Amino acid sequence: MSSMHMPWYARTVFTAGRPLVLVAALVMSVPGEIRMAELAGWHGWITWLMPVSISAYAACAAVISEVRRRAQAPGRVTATIGAGAALGLALSAQVVAHLIDQGYMATSAVLVAVVSSVPPLVVAHMLHMAATPPAAMSAEQRIAELEASYAQMAAELAESLGLEGRVLVSKAHGVKNSYDELTENAEVLAGEVDELAEELVEELAASRAAEAKPLRQGRAKKAVPLAVVKETVAAMKAEGAKVSGPTLAERLGCSVRSAYRYLGEVRAA
Repeated sequence: MSSMHMPWYARTVFTAGRPLVLVAALVMSVPGEIRMAELAGWHGWITWLMPVSISAYAACAAVISEVRRRAQAPGRVTATIGAGAALGLALSAQVVAHLIDQGYMATSAVLVAVVSSVPPLVVAHMLHMAATPPAAMSAEQRIAELEASYAQMAAELAESLGLEGRVLVSKAHGVKNSYDELTENAEVLAGEVDELAEELVEELAASRAAEAKPLRQGRAKKAVPLAVVKETVAAMKAEGAKVSGPTLAERLGCSVRSAYRYLGEVRAA
């Protein structure tokens, strides 16, 4: 994606520069490697195969090593070792060939033996990399990765479910405590309602009983003065007695209905 934002000349260098540099380096390595083949005793067109055995082999080994490293395929370690050895061999061939041509050193039996062993070693390593089944091993590696991913996902799912379960249990405890509190308040309220109902029933019964008594013969009772009602209510409060219609009626000797009326007058006054 980053190459899409590069200017055209940068993209040209990025695209064409790499193969150009690779071809130039391989061409420059050819004379020295041909010289090494001649010093080892090869002649004619066969000497031209030495650059293939060294430089081209080094490039192939480097590419194979990188591909297998990214794919996590087997054989990547030996491919990497082979790529490093091939690069070192190519570098040594160039250095030794130029040192001999410039007269700083001469050929030797050890040098001839080393150069002569290059083709068999290259063949052995290339066959080793070709014999390794990267596709089958890559599939096995993929299966292992999928199993590891599945195990990780299962662990994360179990942890998430456990956390959600703990949250739900905590919320359930909160709801239960709220329900218990509401139940307790309802019971208290029900008790207060029952007490109030009993008081109302008692007062109603007393009022009916008072009204059911035969009225005194003769003229009706006179109304109790408001001052007397106030004194009676004050006395009842001082005694700590309950001031209500029935109790006031009992003190004044009047009906409960009249007592309630007197209480209303007292409160209004």
